[in-house]
Amino acid sequence: MPVIFPGFSRSNLQRATGHPGAFLDQIPRHGGDFLWTQAVGYWNAGATMLYGAMFDEVDEGTAMFKLRTEAAILPATPPMVDLEQENAPVPPDRLLRIAGRIS
Repeated sequence: MPVIFPGFSRSNLQRATGHPGAFLDQIPRHGGDFLWTQAVGYWNAGATMLYGAMFDEVDEGTAMFKLRTEAAILPATPPMVDLEQENAPVPPDRLLRIAGRIS
């Protein structure tokens, strides 16, 4: 079954486990476009089911639940990914809405 995910940022997990080199927003979300593009690609390839990974993995930056989209509201430490930083002002439930459309 093909796996789709909204983006990836392992920097918090890597910092917590002492692995250097991980950087913030390694695979950018692009306001949800990255998630949508994966789904369309798999549909076009003939997939009839998709697995959304991982709904609640905050440490890997793949969480899809409601997010803070405004950089000014996020804490300064640790650094966190916001959708605004990707020049994509979107509602906090944008990824959930996209997942619903994919369903």
